[in-house]
Amino acid sequence: MHEAIGILESYGIVQDADSLLVTEIAGNKVERLHQELFSAIVAKQENDYYADLSAEQQLDPFTFLAGRSLGGDVCSEFDCRINRLDMLGRYAALYSNQVILPLPLTAPSNLDGPKDAIREISQTSLALLRLRPLVDAGIVYPVVRRSFHCEHTLKWCEDMKRIVYKATDYMLKARVDDFVVKFQIPEKAPTGIPSIYIEGPEDFLEHGHRILLFGELPGWRLKKWRFDKEGKVEVQGLRKAAVLSGIFTGIGEDTSFYLAYGRNRNARLLTNLRGEAMLLSDLTSDIEVSASSAALNDCMYHTLPLLADLPISRLLAIRRDERDSFERYRIAIRQILMDVSQRRKRISKKDVRQLFQERIEPELAKMKSELYQERRRQRRRIGAGLSGLAAMAAGVAMGAFGGIVPGVVAAATATGAASGIVPAIAKAAMAVAPGITGTSLLGKAAQSYCEHGATLKEKNDFYFLLRLTQEAEG
Repeated sequence: MHEAIGILESYGIVQDADSLLVTEIAGNKVERLHQELFSAIVAKQENDYYADLSAEQQLDPFTFLAGRSLGGDVCSEFDCRINRLDMLGRYAALYSNQVILPLPLTAPSNLDGPKDAIREISQTSLALLRLRPLVDAGIVYPVVRRSFHCEHTLKWCEDMKRIVYKATDYMLKARVDDFVVKFQIPEKAPTGIPSIYIEGPEDFLEHGHRILLFGELPGWRLKKWRFDKEGKVEVQGLRKAAVLSGIFTGIGEDTSFYLAYGRNRNARLLTNLRGEAMLLSDLTSDIEVSASSAALNDCMYHTLPLLADLPISRLLAIRRDERDSFERYRIAIRQILMDVSQRRKRISKKDVRQLFQERIEPELAKMKSELYQERRRQRRRIGAGLSGLAAMAAGVAMGAFGGIVPGVVAAATATGAASGIVPAIAKAAMAVAPGITGTSLLGKAAQSYCEHGATLKEKNDFYFLLRLTQEAEG
């Protein structure tokens, strides 16, 4: 168990929903919790950084650093953040060696009182506890946005940050007209608090809009402003740029952290918002763009929608059970990504999806057809009476060994029970190997009797994907 999760549990924060109860922790106690969380994560992060530092600096196709949108940082809605974390969790379970997850924790010395501590702890605890199976497995690796540089590389890091933030300012000026910013007076706002409404491209804004509660300062309102019946007015000029600076500063922070920390962990940037990758695309070579762009997230499009109802713990269990098939599947994925990057210097969503349609979908259809034919053969055997141990063993094992055609097991069991075969098989199994159940013995027998299941599992690179889709389809 990660030490940070143990700390949360000691304060009574055990489940992801408990993240909403942080407001009930007293001020001094919540600041102490923040300090303990920050210190525990930084200590592990620093120790592992120097232990794992690679001299080759070669990007790993399946190690990622998550952008803040996938980490659930950019939306205050609880359900939206849950959905983003679930998407990240399934992606990590399906494809990743490791996903580095930056948490919204800042140094305690930079906090502006208990309210800041409550907000950061609430978001951090939701991420850690929602993704706990992956954190415990070491697949999701929580960090804070802090890099570790010796005196020889510190100057380089500071120069790099200046370049990044200069580019961020240029991006803001170039994109400012793509956004609409409105201010709403507190008398008309639903919360009774001055509010800011931002609309703009979904490349930069989750859902294409964002609402901010605004600490209005004296002199903010202009005398020439004319408010509509909802108490809103469109903001222009320097005030608009100041509001939007938070979005682009976040992109600059993520880009700086990726270049200073993520690159040294051999990670690729993973994001579902293209705006989060645009700055990195402008600052790095074409090869790194293809490795780090938001299109990499699109390349897994073929499975994520199908697996939305599978618990992360179940995905991890299948990954462990089908370890060899999982690795072959990822080798096939890696080859597709290499083919895409060799076609053009920059990846497009169309290129990626076209290759997946050409390579994966036909294989899935072929495997499903083979399973359907095998299922029909097994049912014909069952309908004929299932005479003898070998025929019954093959019928049962297609469900127990493959784990993907439970209907065969049910039909075999029902037919066998009606004809008195099942008790006879169980009795024979106990006679052959006392202490071993009839089902486990039949499963072993089927591996040698029914070559179809073993061949499909051992020789097809996409068996792992088939196993997942069959599970999701029930």
